[in-house]
Amino acid sequence: MESLEQRIFGTLPDETWVYPGHGDDTTLGAERPKLLKWRERGW
Repeated sequence: MESLEQRIFGTLPDETWVYPGHGDDTTLGAERPKLLKWRERGW
């Protein structure tokens, strides 16, 4: 998770589109507020 935060969320702007292998397309800005919950889940 730390690597993901540093390499992706730490370098790319909120406007960057993300195309996950499941779920809807989104942007880093939309997902950034979820980082704490992901960490709490152990992701």
